[in-house]
Amino acid sequence: MTQAKHEPINLVLQMAEGLLPSVMRKVGLEDTPENRADALALALNAMPSKYITTGGGKSYTQFVENYRHQYETDILSNLTRAALKVKQSPRGEAREDAGDRA
Repeated sequence: MTQAKHEPINLVLQMAEGLLPSVMRKVGLEDTPENRADALALALNAMPSKYITTGGGKSYTQFVENYRHQYETDILSNLTRAALKVKQSPRGEAREDAGDRA
């Protein structure tokens, strides 16, 4: 008999990862791995983590739906601010500028 894993899941991280692509499209941020990582990191640093444990399946889905309304607005707001900040100063441009100054 196998036992279901009950590892902690960062609910805010999972929700943010799901919402990020649409936020990037809305603000016109190019969808690159660097931009995704930078925007996600900036947004997550501005929010508290929310860890849950679950066996998965139906219980996980219910838990996510219960918290979606509570966290979604904050996550969208932080993702939007972060995406705009990354758009204003993308990592690739910063590297090019730094090379020009050397």
